Amino acid sequence: MKKIMIVLIALIAIGVSISAVSAEGFNFSFGSESNTDGGDITIENDKLTIQGVEFKIPNGFKENETGRLLANQTELCGEPCKVSLTELTKDNTTIIVKTFFADDGEFENLTGNNSKTIAGHKGFLTQNEDNAIFDYSVDGKIVEIKAPTEADIESVIK
Repeated sequence: MKKIMIVLIALIAIGVSISAVSAEGFNFSFGSESNTDGGDITIENDKLTIQGVEFKIPNGFKENETGRLLANQTELCGEPCKVSLTELTKDNTTIIVKTFFADDGEFENLTGNNSKTIAGHKGFLTQNEDNAIFDYSVDGKIVEIKAPTEADIESVIK
């Protein structure tokens, strides 16, 4: 009887220890990632959020997690900044969603050719035979969406 009590107490102690360690590092938000450089990407149901900018995930598309970058240092229009991005894929279709954010605050403005408004966002659309790229500004950040067609771009913008 004494041995059974000791084993039972040991098992309870181990269970409590494992529960405490697991609860501390567990994240209840599916597909969420952030880092100390200010990077933030969250996927919840059909909603993608990159750096606080919300997007829709079109029906049937899934994130290619190996195509995710989080707050990587880069340059945009000669200004140092960071970029967070992810790839959404369905069959042979890939949509890349990028958000650029300035190291020193916000981007002042976005300039370019081929002005276009898609889903209520005024920006710049560039097309070639393989894909379309739409750049627009939101909350001091620059968003770039690259997809096979303009319709695919529109399906992502929230």
